[in-house]
Formats: sequence, structure tokens, C-alpha cells
Amino acid sequence: MIHSLAIKNFTSFQEPTVVEFIAGPKAGRRRIFLPSSQSGVYVNAVTGVFGPNASGKTNLLKAIAFLRHFILHSASAKPDEEIPVEGFAFTDTTAEAPLNPVQLCLEFEFEGQLYRYEVEMNSKRVLSESLHRKDQRFRYLFERTWDTALGSYHFKAQDIGPAKHITLRENASFLASAVLQEHPEATRIASYFKALYSNIHGAHGRMPTHEPEVFNILPATNFYKKNSDVFADAEAHLVRADLGISKLRIDEARFLRPDGKEEAMPFPVVEHTVGDKNFTRPLLQESRGTQSLFVLLRYILPVLRSGGVAVIDEFETGLHSHMVKAIVELFYSPESNPKGAQLIASFHTDYLLQSTLEKYQIVLTEKNPDTLSTEAWRLDQVKGAARNANNHYAKYHAGAYGGIPNL
Repeated sequence: MIHSLAIKNFTSFQEPTVVEFIAGPKAGRRRIFLPSSQSGVYVNAVTGVFGPNASGKTNLLKAIAFLRHFILHSASAKPDEEIPVEGFAFTDTTAEAPLNPVQLCLEFEFEGQLYRYEVEMNSKRVLSESLHRKDQRFRYLFERTWDTALGSYHFKAQDIGPAKHITLRENASFLASAVLQEHPEATRIASYFKALYSNIHGAHGRMPTHEPEVFNILPATNFYKKNSDVFADAEAHLVRADLGISKLRIDEARFLRPDGKEEAMPFPVVEHTVGDKNFTRPLLQESRGTQSLFVLLRYILPVLRSGGVAVIDEFETGLHSHMVKAIVELFYSPESNPKGAQLIASFHTDYLLQSTLEKYQIVLTEKNPDTLSTEAWRLDQVKGAARNANNHYAKYHAGAYGGIPNL
């Protein structure tokens, strides 16, 4: 579970910005919160990010996706490659006043312990990096800081196992380098980030992973064929969604490859029951919404099963607002979310403000017109924010909370 995210000088975020995903003891133990190992702390099962187009919603989520990429994959880059990190663009820089470094901090809970990962960098090198674990207080597991005069790092580590042999690369995370060298504790920490799913590329933004296109439907079908239990859940959701479908199954279709050879491929089909007759149709002939749900569930259901984290931009692609609500609320149910999975997503469907999300779960974004920097805040930080979720929709549209387009 993610407890908080801090950002500075990252993409459209210029000023220090902290987003909390936790609610204090006053929020109470309810289905919208996940119990934490930290006393008196509850974590949002779902957090929704809302705001105008180009207000920074994607960039907020991209910070998490970038950290995932950096921790897992940065050591695969060549030693002379630049770090694919984007600082705040609208800063007047000179040789005497270079671009400020990007600063990111993620607090996350894993296997009953709270960790804090911090990194400061520019495109050339990591300037500082650390991982802390909270016992009675936060204690470092490792820390490194770049010394310009020496041209090397000051490094220290404790309670993380052998660390002196790990290469301190300027363009890679210490954790990524340690995983390549089969460091047990780093590999364990990395497993948390492997269970974090996102449809955002850490450097380039949202990927078309959830688009209802053949290039997504066929890989999803392959996944379902290999994971029959997940497929059974997906079928149940599609049938329950009142799409006129009585059954979903995977058949085999044959395609002619460019070299002239025939290839068999799993292919999804649906059955419709009309009266006492069954009619079979390829999923590719069904509605865009049906195909979108088929693809989205391929990613959502494994996260729910593993207790991981899903970070999704533009969650509702192709889906009716009521369908979005139904899928979001899967994260509230102990039956569908037995291991405490978490969803952090951006939405255009503000229908969720009516009854699905409470003030602790709503993050709003907008651009400062003078600096073009993103500002983000949680709804419970707004003075006079209603406790009753049913009031949020109307107040949001009346402009009481901010984060709406200025048209």
C-alpha cells in the first residue's frame, strides 16, 4: 500500500507537493479504507484524481510509475545513458542557475512494515538516494550522496545485508543494481514494485494498454487462457454487467502469417441467449465498452488477487460511468479484494464524487496560470468540505473545491 507521495520539480510540478493516501483515526474503520500495520492509520482502498485537461493528473501518477521503473529497470541502461526524467519545464535556466533537480519520495507499506524511499536526481546522475524503514522511528537501510569535489558517492548501509560490493552507478538506482547482483533484501523490496501495475510509462506518459483494440484484446486472451481462475472471474463480471452476454469462452482461430504459414491463436467469443437459442459472436464484433471491460479486467483482477497496487490513468476509457463505479467498488469488497489491493487512478467520470468517493479519497489538480505549475490538494484540505459524499458532486461543479476547467 502507498501511504504518501512527495514531488518537487517533476514534469509539471514545480513546488513541493505532498499527496497523502491515508486517513487518520477519525475516518474510522470502514470498507473504503484498508487497515495498516501502523497504529491508528487507515489507507484509502481507492484514491481518485480529478481536474481539467492538462492540469497534471497524469504527471501525478507518472511520479509513481517513474519510481517503479527506476527501482526495477534503471540498472539495465548503459552507463553513459541519461536518466529519462523530466524536470519542471518552465524555468529560466542559465549556466549559472541550472535546472533544479527532481525530488521524489514514496512512503509505502510492504509485509507489515513502512518504508520511505527518497531520490534526488537530474538527467545526468543521482544526487542522493535513500531507503528508510520505520521501527520506532525511520532508520536508514542505505543512503548515498554525491560529492562533487570527490566525483563519487558517500555511502552507508545497515540492516540490509552485504552492500559494499553493489555498484553505485550514477544513472541507476542502488536497488536496481543490487537486484542485478542478486542481493536478497533488494530483491525482496523489488517484489513490491513488481506487483505495482500501471498503464503509464515512467518517461512517456499513458500507454494505450487499455484501448479496446486487437493489439490489446489478443494478448489479454492469451493471459486469460493461461490463468483460468482469472478468466472465470472476468466472465462472471462481463455476464453480470448486463451486456447481453450469457457466456464468454476462448476458442482457437487460425491466421495466415506474412510468411504464408498458418498459425493457431486463442480467440475470444461470446454467447448471447435469445429465447431458447444461443448465438455466438467474436468479441471483436461486440461493443467498444464490452471490449474495454474485457481488457481492463485482465489487469485489475490480478492486482485484486495479489493485494498489489494499480496506478491507472484515464481509468474509464470506453466504459459507462455506472460500470466505472462497479469496478472501482471491487476494491471495497472483502470478497473481491481479500488481500487489501489499492487503486490510485485519474478519472473524468465525476459521477464518482456523488456516492463512491469520500473527501479523503479525492485529489484535485489544476495549473497555476502564472507559473504553469501544477497544484494538487486533497479534498479534506478544503475548508468547509462536506463530510457527506453525496454533496461533493454538486459543490465540485459549483466551483467550491477548485479543479474544474475554466471555459
